[in-house]
Amino acid sequence: MKEGGARTDINSSAKIYGLVGYPIAKSLSPAMHSAAFRKLKLNAVYVLFETRKNDFPGAVKKMRLLNIRGFNVTVPYKEEIILLLDKLDEQARAIGAVNTVLNIKGSLIGYNTDAPGFIASLKNELKLGPANKNIFIIGAGGAARAIGFALAKEKARSITFYDTVSSRAEELANDIGKIFKACRVVAIPAAKCAGEMLKESSLLVNASTCGMKTGDPMPVDIKLLPKGIAVYDIIYNPAPTRLVRAAKAKGLRAVNGLGMLLYQGALAFKIWTGRHAPIEVMRGALNQARVNKGR
Repeated sequence: MKEGGARTDINSSAKIYGLVGYPIAKSLSPAMHSAAFRKLKLNAVYVLFETRKNDFPGAVKKMRLLNIRGFNVTVPYKEEIILLLDKLDEQARAIGAVNTVLNIKGSLIGYNTDAPGFIASLKNELKLGPANKNIFIIGAGGAARAIGFALAKEKARSITFYDTVSSRAEELANDIGKIFKACRVVAIPAAKCAGEMLKESSLLVNASTCGMKTGDPMPVDIKLLPKGIAVYDIIYNPAPTRLVRAAKAKGLRAVNGLGMLLYQGALAFKIWTGRHAPIEVMRGALNQARVNKGR
C-alpha cells in the first residue's frame, strides 16, 4: 500500500497513539508512525489532537480516560504537560520538559526523547560531536531545554541562550548550569550581543518557532555567522527554512529538524510498543510525506 493511503490493516480494537499541540496540521509524525505500525503489523493508529491552550488540560484528561495508549507533545505544551502527569522519567524531570507520554491503565508517564533524538541527528546529519564545542541556542522553550540539557550532558564547553523573553533564557541557563558545572551556560539579554558570542561558536541551533510561519523574520542575522559554524534548525516544515537556505548559500553546513523528528519518534515508538522502531521505513515515510506536503 502506498504511504499516506487509507489504512486497511487495522480494526476496531486498534490502539490509539497521537500528537497534541497547536498548530499541528502540517505535522509529519502520522506518516512516520503509521508506516512503522504497518511494517511491524501492529493494530495501531496515530492521529492528531490539535488543541488550543484553554482546552489543553481537558484534552489531556480525555486522552487519559479514553485510554489513548501514548502521545507526543509539541509546542507550546512541552513544559505545561508536566503538571498533568502522574510520573516523570528521570531525564524528563531533570530537563523540565516532556515530549512523549505513555498511558498505563490511566497513569500518565512523561519522557523526553527530544534530547537523545537531537544528539543522534546532530552526529548523523551534521557529523558533529558537541564535546568541547561552544554552542549558541536561539529559544528557551521546551525544545531548547531538551537540546541544552543534551549538549551539556555531551560535554559541550559552553552554551549561550538567547530568547526574546530574556528572563526565560536566564532561567534556563541557570537550570542547566546547576546540573552541569563543567559547562559554561549563559544567557544574553539582547540580540545585539549575539555577534560576539557567535564568533566563538561551532554550532548555532534555532530551537525557537521563528521560521515556521510564512513571513517570519530570520531568527538571526546571517551576517553574524562566522566561517565554519554549523547550523541546525529544528523546524522541518517548511523545508528548507530561510535560515538553512541562507546558511548553505554562505557555504555553511546546515540541516533542518527532520532527523531530530525521526530519532525522537523512534525512541517514542519503543517506549509505547516495546518494539525497536524500523528506522529506515520511518525515514522513507517522512521523506515521502515531506514531498507530498510540499506540493
